[in-house]
Amino acid sequence: MTLPLAGGIFGLIVSAVFLFNAVRELRRNREGHARNAAMIHVAMVSMFIPFCIYILIAYAP
Repeated sequence: MTLPLAGGIFGLIVSAVFLFNAVRELRRNREGHARNAAMIHVAMVSMFIPFCIYILIAYAP
């Protein structure tokens, strides 16, 4: 496994964890810093996942 391929997989796993925690916080539906951070995390994950997938496709064996 090459380093870019491992980085793409690691990025997807980290993104999944951040997305899970953000959705869990948004379901609480409480105002405050945690809700604002969760909304930002959802946006960042939605922009980061396509790049991880692109890396996986580009460096696939």
